[in-house]
Formats: sequence, C-alpha cells, structure tokens
Amino acid sequence: MSRRRCLVVVLVLAVATAISLSIVLLRRGADEAPDGWDPELRVSVRVIYGDRTVDVELTEQPAVGGRVAYEGPKLTEGVENWKAAHAYRGVDLAGLLERAVGLDAVETATLVALDGWHKTLPRPVLDGTTPAGTAILALSVDGEPSAEWDDAPMLVFLPEDERFSVRDMLDALGPDDAHYYGDLPSATGLMVKGVAFLVVNYDGGPLPTLADL
Repeated sequence: MSRRRCLVVVLVLAVATAISLSIVLLRRGADEAPDGWDPELRVSVRVIYGDRTVDVELTEQPAVGGRVAYEGPKLTEGVENWKAAHAYRGVDLAGLLERAVGLDAVETATLVALDGWHKTLPRPVLDGTTPAGTAILALSVDGEPSAEWDDAPMLVFLPEDERFSVRDMLDALGPDDAHYYGDLPSATGLMVKGVAFLVVNYDGGPLPTLADL
C-alpha cells in the first residue's frame, strides 16, 4: 500500500472513530437527562417531625417516574371505573423522608395539601412493600413542564402492573385509611394535589396550613 493511500485510510478511521464517539456521548446525555431537573425549577415541601421542621427542595432529589392508571369508585354495579393512564415524574417519597429525618423514625407520614386535603400513609406503604408500589411526589405529568403543572407536587402510586386498583388501595392502606366517595372506595381520592407538608407520625392535633409556611 502506498504512503498516500495509507494516510487516507488512517484519516478515514480517525473520522469514523470521532463520529462514533460523538454518537455515544449524545446518547449517554439523552439517557442521563431525565435523571435531573430544570435548574430554574424550585419546588419544596416542609417536613414536620415533632418540634423539628425541615424544608426539602424536591428538585435537588433524584428523579423517578412511571406510568399508572387509577381506578375510581364503581358507580354502576359490576362496571369498572378506570381512569386514563398517565406518565408521572417526581421524587421517591421514602427517599425524601430518609434524607430529611431518617426512615427509622417514621411510622406514618401524613401528606397535607395547601387546601387542607390530607392522607396518611403507614410505613409499609412508604417502604413500597404493598400492592400500592412506589409512592412518589410527582412534579410533572405526560412530559408537561413541571412549572406549568398546577397539581404539583402530587402524591402518586406506581404499582408494578401500572394499575392502581381499589383492591390495591384497600390491601395497602386498610379500610380505615383508604379513600371513599360516599360509601364507595375510590383509589383516585389518594391523589393529594399541591402537597405542602409531610407530617411524620401525626398524633391527631391541628394540621399545618398555608399560614405556617
């Protein structure tokens, strides 16, 4: 092989290598992007544990996500009432509590919305060992920018089968902590929207309100 031809082959190989490396880097960047948050986004919740309060910036926590459909109340006997499935992205609730106060201290966590709506989750639900799957505070839905979703942060459950049924809710929380639409159990009522506070081991006293922020 002539020296000129050899030089051409080397140059072609170098260009091909550079292009391949660029593709790998671009793909790696695309894969890593969902793990972070928009640096301009700021969403926080206040964790209350006895006399201790910790303000947690959700967008400083690792992002997790999944798709789920919720079952509403069975308004007609024998007819299931499944809502449309959506893809959610947010922060793992157990991980948030671990970083804020340590999970060893947590027996229950009561999520309180700005409008006063609240739901209490027992420790097994926080651990993700029940049919409810992983509990997250969702910050976006179906790819909608977090800053434009009015319901954030919202409590969402991500079961492995991507379907959160009434039976899943009852098995996970028990009849006392489940949600009811009148006398009918409904999994959709557990979607606490606009969560502002996480009260650890709530003792039945007054819950925090917007005035406490």
